[in-house]
Amino acid sequence: MQPEPCEYQLAVAEYWKGRPAAMEPAAWVPGLPLEMTVAAPTNHGDLVVSSSGRQQLAMVESTTVVDHHQYEWSGPVEAFEQAAREFEDKLGRTETKIHRFPASMGDLAERYAAPRAVSIGAYHHGRSPAVLQMESTKHVAAWHFVMASGRPVEEVYAAVCAVADEARGHYDEDVAGALGDDDFKPMMFFDGCFLLQYLMFVCMVGDEDEGVAVDPALRSAFSSDDGRIFSDVVLLENQLPWVVVETLMGFAPAPGLDLPKLVGRVKGSLQARQAVDEKPPAWDGSYSPPHLLGLLRRYIVGTGTKRSSSRGLSEKAKKVSISVSAVELAEMGVRLTATKTGAELREMGVKKALLSGELFLAPLLLDDANAGFLVNMAALELCTAPDFLEAEEERSAVCSYLCLLGMVTDRVEDVQELRTKHVLQGGAGLSNGDALALFLSLEKHLRPGRCYLRTMLHIENYRVHRPVRTMVYRFGYRNMRTIVTGVSVVTGLVGLLEAAKKISFK
Repeated sequence: MQPEPCEYQLAVAEYWKGRPAAMEPAAWVPGLPLEMTVAAPTNHGDLVVSSSGRQQLAMVESTTVVDHHQYEWSGPVEAFEQAAREFEDKLGRTETKIHRFPASMGDLAERYAAPRAVSIGAYHHGRSPAVLQMESTKHVAAWHFVMASGRPVEEVYAAVCAVADEARGHYDEDVAGALGDDDFKPMMFFDGCFLLQYLMFVCMVGDEDEGVAVDPALRSAFSSDDGRIFSDVVLLENQLPWVVVETLMGFAPAPGLDLPKLVGRVKGSLQARQAVDEKPPAWDGSYSPPHLLGLLRRYIVGTGTKRSSSRGLSEKAKKVSISVSAVELAEMGVRLTATKTGAELREMGVKKALLSGELFLAPLLLDDANAGFLVNMAALELCTAPDFLEAEEERSAVCSYLCLLGMVTDRVEDVQELRTKHVLQGGAGLSNGDALALFLSLEKHLRPGRCYLRTMLHIENYRVHRPVRTMVYRFGYRNMRTIVTGVSVVTGLVGLLEAAKKISFK
């Protein structure tokens, strides 16, 4: 049964009655909402049919001889074009945007998405009593920063205000738009000063005679809560647009914030064993990071100066696995090993030894802070590289690293094996059970990157090029208990025979 025509339909039908066929409105696309109102024209001036921005009919004065008016229909095509432009604009801002924690990693959000000590930026500003306690420290940090700069506070604040509109565009509109300038601009100023003072503190720990001095009282406040502050300032949702940081860096007293030293120290904190003469990473002055997390991830992963082997799948291979368990690797004679201290996270793969193989990974000090840091770097990769296969392998290296750790850990014993092989370092931090739960959860949610897929090719190549060794290792692994028992029995029999022989000679 056909529904009764609504008032809108009757009004439109009446309006178009008797007009030329060429001027009839275009058909609406099925499935799109049609929420329209019509203001009946009092004359042949402007007629506007509004659809909340989805569809419009406008009549404008024209010199053409069709009742002295020209009709323009702005309908579904224009709506689709506008939606496409907005979508492309969002994609164009993917690199610089401050992203929200991915919904696909939702079960990790409670532990690794929200700050627990200090909020930086718009997403968690004033959201919980815990982060509000740090606001007074932010004011102290701003005061010391301005005093050390030797510039009037009005000048420093005005410089931040000058880039505030650009900074606002890096956040989700629904959050940043809800904050007026009276809230947003002071937030950028205080958060920026606090972040810079804390990063200077990180650089000077252990080297108090070098770099920019941080006020002793402020240094004490940072020291007492250093772990939680660092965990918070590297959260994906707790970032400050780099344009604000860069603006304030221009006011820091000489020698200013040593970014290479900062990155080197943070990178070193991912490992329990650090080289005494560890040098800062090779610096790329042309790179402009979106925020602190983006800067740290780039240099921890590697800047692409050293390339890993990228050989393809062997012609002998008939298929390739997308995942290999720790047991399968053991049956193939491939053992886990750690790369050298200071290795970049993207340094992973398989190499051949004389009788066996090695799956090598960068060593990692796994504690709660570093776990959160890795999770948020992986989340950043998911947000900024929608297609890992189309991007450089560095763009998905953290996801690859964590997926490999998840691949080789099915049991608590597997985590202990990673510790035995020094891939996981340090005695404190997450227990083997905690680490296993984290790896299994990440493996479930992350997309494997190109480094991971390259490693899978290496494993398959090893399998097809060493079939005899693989067969021997598989037999030995599966029958080890029987073999050990047999050897023990044979050894016992030999011992008995030797003893009997000695007795007979006597």
